[in-house]
Order: sequence, then C-alpha cells, then structure tokens
Amino acid sequence: QVSDKVSTPPRLPARWDGLSILHLSDLHFYGTLDRKFFEEVTDIAAGMNADIITFTGDLLDNQELVDWLPSTLGKLSAPLGCYFILGNHDWYLNPDEIRQCVSDLGWHDVAGRTTCIEHEGHTLAIGGTERPWMGSHPDFSSVPGDAFRLLLSHTPDHIGWASEHQIDLMLSGHNHGGQVVLPVFGPVYAPSRFGTRDAGGGFWEGPTLLYVARGISGRHPLRWRCPPELTKLVLKSNK
Repeated sequence: QVSDKVSTPPRLPARWDGLSILHLSDLHFYGTLDRKFFEEVTDIAAGMNADIITFTGDLLDNQELVDWLPSTLGKLSAPLGCYFILGNHDWYLNPDEIRQCVSDLGWHDVAGRTTCIEHEGHTLAIGGTERPWMGSHPDFSSVPGDAFRLLLSHTPDHIGWASEHQIDLMLSGHNHGGQVVLPVFGPVYAPSRFGTRDAGGGFWEGPTLLYVARGISGRHPLRWRCPPELTKLVLKSNK
C-alpha cells in the first residue's frame, strides 16, 4: 500500500508546512521475495519525491544479500538527506558490515547519536535508537532548545522515552502491523511488551507523535488484511 498521510505535530515551524518524510521499514532481504520486488519498491519510493527519507531497521535476514543494496537503497536520495538505523534482524547477522554498506551509499547512520540540519531558518535534530539490541539512546541535550526533534526507533516500545525527552515525531517499524489482522479482533501478534497496542499506524503520547510502519516484507512474508506499507508523511503546521 502506497499512501500519503498528513500529520500535524504541534511544534512544527510554520515555514515547514508541507515538509515530507518517506518512511521505509522492515525490508527483510531474505530471498523469499526476489531482488526485483525490492527494486520496484524503491523505484516507487524514488518517485514519491520526499524531502527526507528514513529507514527504521530490519534490512537483512541473509548477510549475502548486501549485494542488493546498491540497486535498492542506493537509488534513493532526498534534498534533506537519507537517514537510517538497524534492527534486531540485522543484529543477528553482521551489523557492522551492513551499517558500513548502507553508509557507503550516502545514507546517514543516526544510531545512538543526533545530527542537526538547518532548513528554512529552523533546526531539525534527528536521532536514532536500536535499543534494546544495540548501542544506546541518542543524546538530544546538546541540540538547540527550539529544534524540531525526530527520533528513528526500530521498536515503538520506546514511546515513553521519546515523550520524556520531548521528541516531536517518532518513526518505528518492527511490529509489522500484526502481519495477520482478523476482523473485529484486530492484529494477532506483535513482538512488543505492549502486545498489539502499537502494531501499526499513528499514536499520540504528548508531546510525541508516533507513526509505526507495517513494513515492506518479513522473514515470513505471509500477510492477511495487513498489506506492506510505503508511506510519505506530510507534515502540516498549525501555526
């Protein structure tokens, strides 16, 4: 499913009205779905013309498929940059090699750190966390107080931490939307300490707006009533 979703984070600067973020997550290169599928996905992503592109983890389930990266993620670029973190499935493999390969394609690794960019007279601070599998949470204490804070977190379970640290927008994956969604009952399972509460979609825990992507694939890509998701978030200002 390809869609534009409009969100209104309270602290978004007026001059950023319409700022767009393409959110990719959970590609899970395994071999069950071939390279052509992921090349077509990234071709679609490239045509969505987002200002920023983010990837929130679980890239590989087969280390040999790092060879797929140049013809997939390597084709993506955005005016304000491409930013990534890894996930638990990458941790099971060789995360150092995966991280280096993605960085070599021009993507910015924000795991356990923050980076600031200036846009239209305001600061965007982007940080990432791969906890509890790798590294540490990013430190936002040194960013300007009026900076808009974007957090990439593979699991949405860190929503409480994000709220405590005044994150404006948090992007996550990991839960795959539940992958199987039953009528009335809803998502069957999500690998979260909160169960299926944050399986997929948008959530609010002030001051943080959280969006959990259903992801593109999975080690076991069977889905029912829960299609893969490629989403562009269009941010609107209420100022």
